Amino acid sequence: MMSIRFIRQAVVICLATVLVSAFVQAQPPGGGRGGPGGFGGFGGGRGGFSIDRSMLLRAEQVRKELKIEEAQAATIDAALEAFREERNAAPRPDRDALSKMSEEERTALFEKSQKERAELSKKTDEALGAMLEPEQSTRLDQIAMQLKLNMATVPTLKSDDMKSKLSLTEEQIAKLDEAEKAAAADMTKMFSEMRAAGGGQPGAGGQPGGAGGGREAFAAMQEKMTAARAKSAEAAMAVLTDEQKKVIDELKGAKFELDLGALMGGGRGGFGGPPGGNGGGRQRGDGGGRGTRPPAE
Repeated sequence: MMSIRFIRQAVVICLATVLVSAFVQAQPPGGGRGGPGGFGGFGGGRGGFSIDRSMLLRAEQVRKELKIEEAQAATIDAALEAFREERNAAPRPDRDALSKMSEEERTALFEKSQKERAELSKKTDEALGAMLEPEQSTRLDQIAMQLKLNMATVPTLKSDDMKSKLSLTEEQIAKLDEAEKAAAADMTKMFSEMRAAGGGQPGAGGQPGGAGGGREAFAAMQEKMTAARAKSAEAAMAVLTDEQKKVIDELKGAKFELDLGALMGGGRGGFGGPPGGNGGGRQRGDGGGRGTRPPAE
């Protein structure tokens, strides 16, 4: 049996992997400039997901695909480091200050923070775009599109940018809404089942249900979430016409198998770490908290 604590931790980890939460952000209304290589090509407007170049260009796998040479990589690394420093320099209220705020004040603060992050993301995206050759920028757009469609098919198709490119009808949008609701219901049901399976006592070494049980349960959970995403994607794509699917194929380009594990680990400094930084990734729990999660064996 899985413990409730383990289920909660596993769900958080799964969702973080699915959403690539540190760099997959909701883009503000208005989108940004469109066209291949533009910020609008990555974001997609209201309801879509914005995948920063700063995320993708940290991955060595992506750099190899784009054939980025050493001198170009050094320039990109310098831009990524400047982005990291500017982002980390943004003021953040402490927990005590947040606890004293009203709901309206917290909402306003969150929206302000999101706007500032989106503006910084847009500025960084455009700066990185200027460092790429046209064919590199186009290929990066294609990789981003594949990633968005794999992780969030319905929200991506419903984004302002994609609705325009695909010329979606009101009837199709309504069907996508239904597919989105069905996917949400499936996810809710899955989490309910996981909670119902909880309650077991941790085994030796703190592993739920005995040694090794935690890893097996986590793998099973990932498999269920992958199946749920595949089901949602299939329902969404069934709404499109053959011509619209051809447009999707053109936007995706040649298939690219991105290693999300390496991407989340942050090949070049992780989420927030400096390019090539020691240890990579963002440290958690400085001053006594939990450290960075070690890589899986």
